[in-house]
Amino acid sequence: MLARLVQSIFGARKNSFSQLWCPVCGEKTVSFLSLPDFYREKARLHGYEHFGKGEMISLETYSCSHCGASDRERLYALWIDQHIEKGFFLKDMRVIHFAPESALSAKLRCLALFNYKTADLLIDDVDYKVDIMDMPFEDESFNFFICSHVLEHVESDDQAIRELYRITKQGGCGILVAPIVVGLEKTIEDPSVKDESERWKLFGQNDHVRLYSHDDYVKKVRSHGFRVEEFGEEYFGREVFCSLGLKPTSILYVVSK
Repeated sequence: MLARLVQSIFGARKNSFSQLWCPVCGEKTVSFLSLPDFYREKARLHGYEHFGKGEMISLETYSCSHCGASDRERLYALWIDQHIEKGFFLKDMRVIHFAPESALSAKLRCLALFNYKTADLLIDDVDYKVDIMDMPFEDESFNFFICSHVLEHVESDDQAIRELYRITKQGGCGILVAPIVVGLEKTIEDPSVKDESERWKLFGQNDHVRLYSHDDYVKKVRSHGFRVEEFGEEYFGREVFCSLGLKPTSILYVVSK
């Protein structure tokens, strides 16, 4: 029922605006595919009560039919493109992308603008194999970072955020996004929970250890020194959100030092 409601709302919005397109692959005539049923079935099986309430995840317009980019990747790509046009990003700026999403990572490499590196603890095909809670980089190593949907996986998000702050140059910034549930009053977390079924029930995924509320998330990031800016539909425009298949509650969090 929720899926049908979302689809009807998005359909009404979409019909009022311009053609769907994807800023990751640049295709102007794409369609968007729904979130795989796997997640809905797991939520039902394990009793995850917050399914469909994510701030950004759009159930019916999740991925690009051409390149596979998720809704959040499309939002990140749009913001990056806009700031390239504004001259914010300079040639050979040092950029690091944690847990790199394949479509967005391919786009950033093809731009040939950045000194672009990737990092992850578990993925083999990256430039650096690192634990985000204890990174080998020198202080103020990077001008810009992308860290999306990583903090919910690590044992200490406080330590991870401290490390991100440490390696960011003064005046630098980053995209720092995690799953946030609309209407959740307090962040739910317990890294001691190891049972996969219990993690599905509490956090909506078997490798997550926390589920953020908006206010707690912003407060936590700011507590480690970052300035936080929030860019949503009001900033980008309703037509843009509809064209990119973005959920109206989507927010892009950009942090700066």
